[in-house]
Amino acid sequence: MNKNFDLVFSAEGGSASGGKNYKERKAPRRIFFKKILEMATRELKLKGKLSVSVNLVGEKRIQELNKKYRNKNKPTDVLSFPIQNKSNFSISQFLSFYDIGDIFICLSIAKNEAKRENITIEQKLAQLVVHGFLHLKGYEHEKSKREAEKMFKLEGKIIKAFRF
Repeated sequence: MNKNFDLVFSAEGGSASGGKNYKERKAPRRIFFKKILEMATRELKLKGKLSVSVNLVGEKRIQELNKKYRNKNKPTDVLSFPIQNKSNFSISQFLSFYDIGDIFICLSIAKNEAKRENITIEQKLAQLVVHGFLHLKGYEHEKSKREAEKMFKLEGKIIKAFRF
């Protein structure tokens, strides 16, 4: 395990540690996401102690977030919210990890996309968490074709390195 990486994990409607509702959702546990994000930090050659929050949410919550922050009144599969503190004073200097942001994944949409793409839910969630992580690190795919190609190529490389 990478001691330079911390993950805060929550699953809406269930326990992040694996309670009954969580198992009913058949969602991977915290360790699954941590391993994928550790792989991403290695592939990106990131240094320092990083922390990311991954949140599995329902369609209602993801739609609320999408409307509030992207002005799109519809659910989506993944949203990322980077923490960009450009000031000289940062609470991070007092913490053991630098928080780079939050990733929200809609589990029901991920399940539907996995089925449509004929892949496992784990493969889809891995793709979505890597996609969200790359957004946290500044990668974009909606501004230009070149940026999209770069981001999706890197996303594929990280997922391939995970070896499903």
